[in-house]
Amino acid sequence: MLQAFRDNLKGTMAIIIVGLMILPFAFFGVDSLFLQDSSAGKAADVNGEAISEMELTRAVRIQKQQLLERLGEQAPADLISEEQLRAPVLTRLINRELLRQAADKGDMAVSDGDLNQLIVSTPQFQQDGEFSPELYTMLLRNMGYTPASYKALLEEDILVNQLAGGLNSSAFATEGDIKTITALTQQTRSFYYLTLPHAGVADQVQVSEAEIQEYYNNNQAQFMRPEQVAVDYIDLNLNDLAAKVDVDPQDIKAQYEANLETFEAATQRHAAHILIEDADADKVAEVQERLNNGEDFAEVAKDASDDLGSSQVGGDLGMTDGTAFPQAFEDALAELEVGQVSAPVETDSGIHFIKLLDIERASPPTLEESTDSIRESLAMARADAEFVELLQDIPDATYNATDLKDAGNSLGVEVHTSGLFDRRGGEGILSNNQVLSAVFSDDVLSEGLASPVIEVSDNHIVVVKLVEHHAAEVKPLQEVAAQVKEIITGDKVAALLEEKAQSLINRLQSGESLQSVAEEQQLEWQVQMDSTRNNEQVDRSLLAEIFQLPKPSSQQPVNTRVTLEGGDVVVAQLTVVKPGTLPQLDESQRTMLKLRLAQDLGAAEMATYQSALNDSADVEIFQ
Repeated sequence: MLQAFRDNLKGTMAIIIVGLMILPFAFFGVDSLFLQDSSAGKAADVNGEAISEMELTRAVRIQKQQLLERLGEQAPADLISEEQLRAPVLTRLINRELLRQAADKGDMAVSDGDLNQLIVSTPQFQQDGEFSPELYTMLLRNMGYTPASYKALLEEDILVNQLAGGLNSSAFATEGDIKTITALTQQTRSFYYLTLPHAGVADQVQVSEAEIQEYYNNNQAQFMRPEQVAVDYIDLNLNDLAAKVDVDPQDIKAQYEANLETFEAATQRHAAHILIEDADADKVAEVQERLNNGEDFAEVAKDASDDLGSSQVGGDLGMTDGTAFPQAFEDALAELEVGQVSAPVETDSGIHFIKLLDIERASPPTLEESTDSIRESLAMARADAEFVELLQDIPDATYNATDLKDAGNSLGVEVHTSGLFDRRGGEGILSNNQVLSAVFSDDVLSEGLASPVIEVSDNHIVVVKLVEHHAAEVKPLQEVAAQVKEIITGDKVAALLEEKAQSLINRLQSGESLQSVAEEQQLEWQVQMDSTRNNEQVDRSLLAEIFQLPKPSSQQPVNTRVTLEGGDVVVAQLTVVKPGTLPQLDESQRTMLKLRLAQDLGAAEMATYQSALNDSADVEIFQ
């Protein structure tokens, strides 16, 4: 029963609740931790309406759970920390509250009847197809709600969804909109450009020891070694325990013999039938007479069966283990001897004459065939018993332990010692976010205590204890000298290239052409005619800059410079801008384009509306 509740809160229930909300909050999996006094404090005040700390805490925990489900155990610890999530989650709660208030001011409402109907028709609140008040109350309690608070939340969510949906769906696109968007998105631009290579200048740059020392002294924050720790840890996994279990061959043989005693041979029956739909009594009688007269069953099936799929193969339906066909069909088939034909059998699909073509009974596997699976199951059973016993003993053995290895020896479990690692994680299980959180907790890091038992999964636990701790520190100069030199070199090269690029742009501004300037400086130049925004032949940074420039006049091109990822600097000259045009579209394509554009405009209008609500709101956030 409890597993069913848990499943309900993870599946369709979550989808239903998410569907009722414009903001991404799925209210499931919240335990009794959140069943506390809602007046315990304010997180924010929105036009006089409070968002409580309880609401924010619940929303942060749910957001964290969703991120873990999406990203798995390797989700970055800083991404899922409650401190990191607090601000963006609070912003979403504030936005939602503003939408709720706007819906309330617009006199939007949902009737009690509609709410009740939605609740009673929710499959997760039903048993045997009927609404169950007991199940409903239990599920809400697991989510941290009472029926009244859940109903109020449901009403709010529907209103917010209606408001947002109405704004989104009210947008539409005109022919003018299509032309304007097309002119921009399909626009082409022609430009010339030359490249000032980083490598050639870098070879000419000199960096002195004094410069390295000065830069190091002035920028030590760039050369910090992060905080690092080493730990002893117990990594107990049921599968690892099972792999170490030595199973006696005699035990395997004894289990095999016990299995033989309970073995039930699976029976497969090969069936054929003649189907008469609509219970046509005359046709049933005709088929019965032909069979009674000794006609071949397969020939009668070809002539008379209404099952087009099997009639051409003599009514052959293949094998069944007793579950493939309706129960009445299976019951009748089970009563037949090979070659025997049944009396007429009625099912929902019509009247059947059933023939048993063959019976196959499976023989039990040999000892050799069963050995591996029996050894695995016996090892797992013994490991499970050991795992349960260790689960009971580990907390007492490791609590306040001065040395985790002593505790491990008393338990008979291996204790591992890690190398140094930082908050990004170590090797293997030490990269798990739950384990990292424990390693860098105050109890372990500051107090020197062993961690509580960390349940990585149902069959996997970890306990950690600090062995070594190095605070963050500045790396010595000799360790980072090459890095400092590289930084100084890069800065000098960038300054020289910037100076050179500006000199070239000044000449272009005075009326010289890029081609002539490039040839004089013995630099390679290139031209792109009618380039689109997705031109894969041009560096993305350069292309983005080109399409941000203002339109040039016929007499005056527009000049710019761009530093590429590798350090090269490009000097470019934009000469021509042409508005985009649509290809020939049929009516359905044009309609789809309008719908897509309307959706984009609706989303933009919704964002503008939300921004206006925020600008006019009186919001106070409490720390």
